[in-house]
Amino acid sequence: MKKLAPYQIFFPLGVFNAFLAIGVWFVQELGWFQTPAMLIHAKLIAGGFLWCFIVGFLMTAIPKMTATASANKLEYFLSLLLMFLLMVFSWNLDSRPFYLTHIMLVIFMIGFGLRRLIQSNKAFPIFFSHIGLGMLLALVGSVFYFQGQSFMGIHLFHVGAVLLLVLGIGTRFFSFLSGLPSIFENTEAQTARVSFHSCGLLMAFLLYCAGRGFTWAYLGLTIVSLVYLFAIWKVQRKSERASALKYGVRIVALMIPLSFFLSWLKPAMYVTWLHLLFIGCFALITFAVATRVVLAHGSYSTDLEMKSKTLWWVVGLLVLGVLSRVGYGFTTDPWFRKFWLHLAATFWVFAVGAWCYSYLKKIFVPGQLSKPSC
Repeated sequence: MKKLAPYQIFFPLGVFNAFLAIGVWFVQELGWFQTPAMLIHAKLIAGGFLWCFIVGFLMTAIPKMTATASANKLEYFLSLLLMFLLMVFSWNLDSRPFYLTHIMLVIFMIGFGLRRLIQSNKAFPIFFSHIGLGMLLALVGSVFYFQGQSFMGIHLFHVGAVLLLVLGIGTRFFSFLSGLPSIFENTEAQTARVSFHSCGLLMAFLLYCAGRGFTWAYLGLTIVSLVYLFAIWKVQRKSERASALKYGVRIVALMIPLSFFLSWLKPAMYVTWLHLLFIGCFALITFAVATRVVLAHGSYSTDLEMKSKTLWWVVGLLVLGVLSRVGYGFTTDPWFRKFWLHLAATFWVFAVGAWCYSYLKKIFVPGQLSKPSC
């Protein structure tokens, strides 16, 4: 039996967590669990849904990008064990076991990557610096959460870690999913490369300042994210690719500065504005990148992205989910708050379900190409 690639294990597990994390909103009044649904949801979305896809992607991509050994049996076992513990501890009222486990997961991933970087003779992709920064923010953010400093934890763990991964990997995937060449990634200009790494450090610093309660940091994050989008991702380029993901990655790009700008304008509603990031950016790019990974590694033509009507539904439903979640933030009446929350959750369930309908089976069943395209 052929050994499953990491994405073939962790992507379905991430989908399961995507349903589970949203499902708690529908059953929270039934008395099935004592922990507030909000706390369970936050941990399952981050530690379950997003980090399953992050671990699956990185454990698949890093060995290929460095031309080193794929994950071994011990690494499979440890990563699955830690992910399983995260899912279990998500239901605890005491969050410390969850974040202690996440600290161990991040340390494991750092070790997984460093061991292969040391062994590799290939030049590293420029965005590897942002993967490292993302891991560092996840580690530090988990420590703050463990200590009970949740406001800093939100900015470093829930926002910063994933954002640095998105900004880094997006350097390649914005172009690829738009059918455009990855211009910046291939630049040999030393000034541009140093500026890229410096922007990552600046984003990390501004996120720390936002976590300290400095509202001006949100404006700084807005400005630096615009630098990423126009100078690095180069979102102003036109694309002729007839794909839902072409529009999806542009929505992803829009959500980053918009979320931070609104947080600067109205900081009291920062949780509402950060959901622009969580749904419209992090979730959307997760499914966009996962689609490309499944097709490319599964011996399918990436032209299926242009033929897929399902992807239009996924993008549209997630956008409707964003709008509904913002509606929840503007409402004070309990009935309407419940309505908007359940509406947003329903759009999420249908979006994830639509993606599963077209791509879950393809994770395990190879396509017609003679070999994977990556």
